[in-house]
Amino acid sequence: MDSFFIKDVLVFWRDRKEVLLALLLPIVLIVVLNFAFSSIFGVDDHSTNLEVALIQEDDTAAGIEQFEVLLTGMELSEEEKQSFMQQAALFAPGDIIVSFLQNDDMKEWIHLHDISESEAMTRVENGHLDAIIRIPEGFTYDVLTSLALGETSNASLVIMTEKRSSEVTTLQNIMDQFLRTMNYQFALGSITEGAWTEPDLPTGGREVMENVEPYTMLQYLTVAMTALFALFLSQTVAIKTYTEKREHVFDRIILSNSNPIHFLLGKMFATFCLVWLQMLLTIGVAQIALGVFEGKSMEFWIGFFVMMTIYSLTIAGLAALFTSLALNIKDMNMANGIMSLVVLTFGLIGGGFFPIQGLPEMLQNMGAWVPNGITQIAMIEWIQLSQVENLIPSALLLLGSFVVFFAIGYVTFPKRGRSV
Repeated sequence: MDSFFIKDVLVFWRDRKEVLLALLLPIVLIVVLNFAFSSIFGVDDHSTNLEVALIQEDDTAAGIEQFEVLLTGMELSEEEKQSFMQQAALFAPGDIIVSFLQNDDMKEWIHLHDISESEAMTRVENGHLDAIIRIPEGFTYDVLTSLALGETSNASLVIMTEKRSSEVTTLQNIMDQFLRTMNYQFALGSITEGAWTEPDLPTGGREVMENVEPYTMLQYLTVAMTALFALFLSQTVAIKTYTEKREHVFDRIILSNSNPIHFLLGKMFATFCLVWLQMLLTIGVAQIALGVFEGKSMEFWIGFFVMMTIYSLTIAGLAALFTSLALNIKDMNMANGIMSLVVLTFGLIGGGFFPIQGLPEMLQNMGAWVPNGITQIAMIEWIQLSQVENLIPSALLLLGSFVVFFAIGYVTFPKRGRSV
């Protein structure tokens, strides 16, 4: 079998263009895509800063006075009126919003400017301000009136901006949620017994899972591109079989009384070595040039190379299946089309062209059963958790895939007496 192995390696090596594409293209794509999408999963070192003008058109005191006049005309006991007025003075809606925008958490990314509306508009047009938050006239009275009548308030803040951005959209979502929660809490307090209590308004924060290390976009790209181009390599090795068919290499093997299965095993072993070398080179260059897995322990690298070896074996099994397909189908274009369809399907649902998390749920479930998808999921979990027990199911699935691919390739491989 060693002669067949050497033959396949030499056949591949003589096609210098194919060698350069297989070894250099994944590295180039990793670098290019990393620069193109570096902000998707990476951590931004620059904190978000929004320059916002707060225009307070509402007169809180006047709104409370109007509310008091409204209560006078309602059939309420004096005690109920006093309770309403006490709570309105303590928890005036406009004051709560201002207090919310000025708390310590919001100050970390929102800088409020107390200026006139005309000046604020000028600064927004000049790009010195990101947005204007305007508390409209009658806001306090509208909220308190809705509270007294037991209805949902129609009061709304106005956020004005020159152009849309993710930060401004986030600010708008926060304020919308804040107003909904405030209205709900006030309405809930109005129907409960006893005095109102301070509304339980939403608070922000970030939950961090212990012992889970987040992965970066660069790490995902490295794993995805490495796994994807290994699939292409299995097709490349199998396509070389047509050259050997044209030159009657397989026929000469039969006539020489050599076991034709050695031809298939040679293809497998050559594919295994070429894939392993390609993955080693890709990951090695990415690590040296970009520091993809900087600071990782020796245990991490051992687990990484074990999975890389098992994945290489699985791709070798796929190459055996493709080789048998190439020997059984006389039309090279048809065989190449079938192989390309399989490889591109695996690449698509396995996350080679687009992150698995962004695919529809059905495709995500399918992607968890193809070789590159299994490998990517396993390696992402290994980056995050570094727990050996998480690698075992994926390793068994890959070995099972290898057995299936090799069994199909072996059964369909032409035996003595069959023409190719």
